[in-house]
Amino acid sequence: MVLLRSISALLFSMIIFGVVDGQDTTRIPFQFDLQALDGQQHVLSQNDKQVSRAFVFLSTTCPVSNSYITELNRLSKALPKGVELYGVVSDPNTTRDNATKHFAEYKAEFPILFDASQLMSSTLEPTHVPEAFVLNSAGQIVYRGAIDNAYESIGRRRVNVEHHYLEDALKAVPFGKKPLVGQTKPVGCVFSLSTLSGTSGEITYSRDIAPILQQRCETCHRPGQVAPFALTNYDEAKAHAAMIVEVTQRRIMPPWIPGPATAHRFVGQRWLSDRELELLAHWVEKGCAVGDAADLPPRPNFVEGWQLGVPDLVVRMQESFSVPANGPDLLQNFVLPIDIPIDRMVAAVEFHPGNKRVVHHAVLFLDDKGQARKLDAATPEPGYANFGGPGFLPSGALGGWSVGNTARRLPNDMGRYLKKGSDLVVQVHYHPTGKSEVDQSEVGLYFVDKPVEESLKEPAKLVGSIWMANYEMDIPAGKADYTRSTSYTLPKDVIMVGIVPHMHLLGKSMRVTATQPKEEPEVLIDIPMWNYNWQDEYYYEQPIRLKAGTKIIVEASFDNSSENPSNPSSPPQRVTWGEETTDEMLFCFFLLTADKTEDLIHTIYDNLGHDLKQNRKDVNPSP
Repeated sequence: MVLLRSISALLFSMIIFGVVDGQDTTRIPFQFDLQALDGQQHVLSQNDKQVSRAFVFLSTTCPVSNSYITELNRLSKALPKGVELYGVVSDPNTTRDNATKHFAEYKAEFPILFDASQLMSSTLEPTHVPEAFVLNSAGQIVYRGAIDNAYESIGRRRVNVEHHYLEDALKAVPFGKKPLVGQTKPVGCVFSLSTLSGTSGEITYSRDIAPILQQRCETCHRPGQVAPFALTNYDEAKAHAAMIVEVTQRRIMPPWIPGPATAHRFVGQRWLSDRELELLAHWVEKGCAVGDAADLPPRPNFVEGWQLGVPDLVVRMQESFSVPANGPDLLQNFVLPIDIPIDRMVAAVEFHPGNKRVVHHAVLFLDDKGQARKLDAATPEPGYANFGGPGFLPSGALGGWSVGNTARRLPNDMGRYLKKGSDLVVQVHYHPTGKSEVDQSEVGLYFVDKPVEESLKEPAKLVGSIWMANYEMDIPAGKADYTRSTSYTLPKDVIMVGIVPHMHLLGKSMRVTATQPKEEPEVLIDIPMWNYNWQDEYYYEQPIRLKAGTKIIVEASFDNSSENPSNPSSPPQRVTWGEETTDEMLFCFFLLTADKTEDLIHTIYDNLGHDLKQNRKDVNPSP
């Protein structure tokens, strides 16, 4: 019973989903997203679809740049699958309105990013316009230079174009090949990077700050969302300007607790670039200039309905749940029956909070034995309360949701296994707002079209979870740096899809490393400042191949001193391992798949045996 209770609490973050083969390598560090002139947001800070990208720097005043619009239109219409082409405008003397009118006049038919604060140009450092950069799916530059050899020099254009450098690179890169020519000298107008303050000598809300707030903050900081105030216009931004600088400089916001030491990028990574931090600080320091309205980006269009289209099945909380005005956060579990005639593979889930003001996050468990129904029936209110896990041993899980997460369909017909007759058990974390609230959330399920039997015969379609834990937890009162660690060696070759660290309120830091045979250790995740309120499931943008014999080490520290603002006891009390809020845990889950299904199954069972060997002696606090 002790073991089952431990596993029940432990499995609260288990997620099963598919993976694209690949591994992160040295890459251009895009830590920003940009908006096109048409208002569409383009997420450049991640590449979980593993596309190759081409960026061509353009100008509204350079005649050579303008002469290439027709050629770029042609290339954009014939892009190979898995390749994207963007124009980039980084001229600080061009307003957004002027750029929009200019490229409409020249009939540009490809997305043109407005690089208002030269985030892109300061990263790629072009010397001329036009200049092209082609990056492969790993983010490595495989070509930079001229679009073709039409120009011998400015004012001297050849009658016949003999070399199509950009087109050759676009054709080579989706197949993992390097173009025959990797770099050429661009011909056009000289491009000069501006200083931080730009040629105008002023950082403004309209040009520099509004795009950052739209892309980084408004997901939560807009009316009707969970954030305490909105940041949708100049007056709102100015009113909270000092707070914006403080929380961004301290890396409290946007909420993202993995640190930069992590060797691999995560899907949905929220991390402001150094230049964005400098822009925010400089803007506030110089008095929050409003700027030219012609530079304001179009208002973002936040999708309020189903982001992935109409679901195959929608399941909803059967009754509404009342959240009190005040008091501690609540973890309530709701049983949602799933009516399907056959087993299915779930390609995506989309969680819709019924009340965005109070729903902090949710974890989706599966129960094929009716255990949760019994727990629900024993309580008078809708659902039942339980901290940590759902109170039973789940038969699986369908992922989770937290504020700001984006629903995604798994690629290549991958999915999570859903057994006929299962219940979806949704554990919701509620945060009281100061007034009574009501919630009735729902979940949309999207199925893989092919039969389950066919999917399970293919490699890397199904992902299972393993975990590592240290159950010997006995933290003295006042101890500010209590450390624990655990290790495990993989018995088979696997592909790591994601990672889910978990501690409670005394958690201080966690670092996970993997050392493959005859290789140096690499950091799988590094969390220098743990925050229980912002824990998440972290999926690798490019999943990691790990060989049999790889040693994984989890190291964590805990702070049981009065200096820890999250310490639930004042004065601090001795804390041991357990499932309650005032207890502590050290767990880390790993989401794996494998080329051979039998290797995945072998690893899961081997890991279960490893966990059974861990010391589980109960340590009870002294009375």
